[in-house]
Amino acid sequence: MIPKHLVSLIEKQPGNTHRTNKDLAISALETLGVSRDSEFGRFYINYLPDNFQSSVSDEYICDVSEPTEQILMGTEFIHNVWELPESYISFTSLQGEGGYLLDKRSGGVWDFDLAQREDFVSGLIPPKWNSFFEFIRWYLSPAE
Repeated sequence: MIPKHLVSLIEKQPGNTHRTNKDLAISALETLGVSRDSEFGRFYINYLPDNFQSSVSDEYICDVSEPTEQILMGTEFIHNVWELPESYISFTSLQGEGGYLLDKRSGGVWDFDLAQREDFVSGLIPPKWNSFFEFIRWYLSPAE
């Protein structure tokens, strides 16, 4: 279940935030190897984040299935080009040689910077957020 305080932040976003074709999202999650019961899975099965606006980040969140499989394409890029471990998923635009990455095993989220790739791959950089819901709460919260 998605926490009520997070649902409230999502409902304040502009446009239609609710996903109507959940089967597309479920299929895309399966392709990525992400459990539909994970926080990431539950979020993407229920919501379309492509119009989300953040006052704390310039990165935009990609969608898992609509209109294209942006997350799959970004994830293949970080694995094939940046040679990051297979457990990581890129769910933002990757502009500026970085972006937000989810570790599908731990659920943690990193604010990845390509300049720190060696330290990241060596496990020297801890997640910035311990869970995907924690990240979304930060991303959608008003700047302080």
